[in-house]
Amino acid sequence: MQVQVLVPTGVNVSFTYEAEKSVAVGEIVIVPFRSKSTLGVIWSDKSADFKGTAKTIEATTGFILPEAMMKFVNWVSDYTMTQKGLILRMVLALPFLEFKKLFKKLYVPHTEIYEFPHNIQLSHSQEEAARKLKGSLGEFQPFLLDGITGSGKTEVYLSALEDVLKKGGQALVLLPEISLTSQWLERFERRFGIKPLLWHSDIPMAQKRETWQRLIKGEPVAVVGARSALFLPFAKLGFIVVDEEHDSSYKQEDQVLYNARDMAVVRAQLSNIPIVLASATPSLETVVNVQKGRYQFLHLADRFAGAELPNVSIVDMRLQSKGIWLAEPLLKAIEERLFKNEQTLLFLNRRGYAPLTLCRACGHRFMCPGCAAWLVQHKNMNQLCCHHCGFSKPLPNSCEQCEAVDTLVPCGPGVERIYEEILKKFPKARVLMVTSDLISTSKQASQMIEKIESGQIDIIIGTQMLAKGHHFPMLTLVGALDADLGLNGGDLRSGERTYQLLHQVSGRAGREERGGEVMLQTYHPDHPIMQALKDHDRERFYVCETEERQLHEMPPFGRLAAVILSGLNADQVETAAHKLARFIPPHSQITVLGPVPAPLARLRGRYRWRFLVKADRPIRLQPFLQNWLQKATLPQTIRVAIDIDPQSFM
Repeated sequence: MQVQVLVPTGVNVSFTYEAEKSVAVGEIVIVPFRSKSTLGVIWSDKSADFKGTAKTIEATTGFILPEAMMKFVNWVSDYTMTQKGLILRMVLALPFLEFKKLFKKLYVPHTEIYEFPHNIQLSHSQEEAARKLKGSLGEFQPFLLDGITGSGKTEVYLSALEDVLKKGGQALVLLPEISLTSQWLERFERRFGIKPLLWHSDIPMAQKRETWQRLIKGEPVAVVGARSALFLPFAKLGFIVVDEEHDSSYKQEDQVLYNARDMAVVRAQLSNIPIVLASATPSLETVVNVQKGRYQFLHLADRFAGAELPNVSIVDMRLQSKGIWLAEPLLKAIEERLFKNEQTLLFLNRRGYAPLTLCRACGHRFMCPGCAAWLVQHKNMNQLCCHHCGFSKPLPNSCEQCEAVDTLVPCGPGVERIYEEILKKFPKARVLMVTSDLISTSKQASQMIEKIESGQIDIIIGTQMLAKGHHFPMLTLVGALDADLGLNGGDLRSGERTYQLLHQVSGRAGREERGGEVMLQTYHPDHPIMQALKDHDRERFYVCETEERQLHEMPPFGRLAAVILSGLNADQVETAAHKLARFIPPHSQITVLGPVPAPLARLRGRYRWRFLVKADRPIRLQPFLQNWLQKATLPQTIRVAIDIDPQSFM
């Protein structure tokens, strides 16, 4: 019996193999491929037009990939224009599962004993939202669970998740910063008596193997994970949640380029189950889907337990002295919090000590040798670092250009510099700096959160790691430094991201009975985004953003795709880009812009040129792109990446 097997590598076709015994479509098998053995999945039991001698399947595994998962692999492959084998690789979680170990150890069923408490107190609006979610179980229905920060969105979707577990189903919760979610995990454990299964890069391989087996065997469990958890082989998936659905970290920017939020909606549709997109600042794409009736809208209008929204004020930095990063009104507010034993969060979305180091003798700027980017000074580590490729080198004493000594000047503030400044201003305060350079594991994050929660910290200084989801009862003041920093992003979502980030970090203040205050330091106090934040007028922001996108037919009112060429030789990449431009097919509803050097013209040693493909909303870009790229033969040294629905334009 001959069958077609898809293998988890960069191929888009299945291969013919001989099966010596009966096998089923979807069965995971071990097959010889090239010079070694690998896992594969029987993609079809139909004979192919194969004239050679088929290799024989070496072994079966006892695991069968669910039909919905196979459809999902096909769909993601077609949409992202990525080889099916690479999508399958994410499903089989290679190389993490080390398949030889996976099948030496027999699968042993587990029995999770969840507690289902009856004393969970929900407000009227929470109860109504939870009722609608529970009523949709067993059918495809996307929901936007919208509510201001602190309104209790988590309790609403956990209420529906409880029903799924009671019925023996499986649930998936995606979170954007999975290594920093100790508060969320503690809440889950308090509610259900046990921890959920975790899936992210910090999890040991043995634990991943066990989780993978339990899911494909259909055990009733809840998984909380990063975007890659979406590709786990759930056999009885009954419910999906994408928390903080607006977060840009759901977009994978290398290898397989996909947006986990959008793919999660497809995953739910193929499994015929509900999906909840939860956010206090939903993406414009999601808002428009609600307006067009594609998603149901669930709104939580009030903060839980009657907490009030913080007062937001704008500090005009144009009125402050030059070189000042902490304005007098903010310093005074910090002093007041210290006197009242309350906590302050200073937010600056810029890691390191200074974003640029230059020589005041010759003007030389220190650049990354592999990227078209400045090296960021990290004073704590005495290093100059590239935040794009990871290159680092010791901070020198002299200029590498003119060799002048003691002429290097840090330009601009990063969180390390603000930390240094705060220690000088408030020497008796207990200050904690929180960045991904210092906190990269769940254990470190838990220790940090415990310090803040227990009142051991007076002033917290951090990046966007602290903007999402955390609840600190004693935190009453948030100061956003360089609040307009993200407005210089230069892409269509820079305003949206800035609003979302500042709204989220503002929501950390005054989440219980103590009133909260937010101070936005900005050089653009009259900017519509700053005014919308000050007035708590989210709708004004969405109206302005919608009008701007509609005017230029940008997503969600049009479609975009990026075609990025890269290579090690700058002239070769430029030549290839211009050659590809000559083959652009004519199309009345599709415009191709470029080629131009990418804004980040060199990344990890590779030179980069870009095209931007723009179309009306009803048009599918994939057939056009496939037709175009097949026409031109480019050198093998040139790498071509296709990004459907790009989020980053670097």
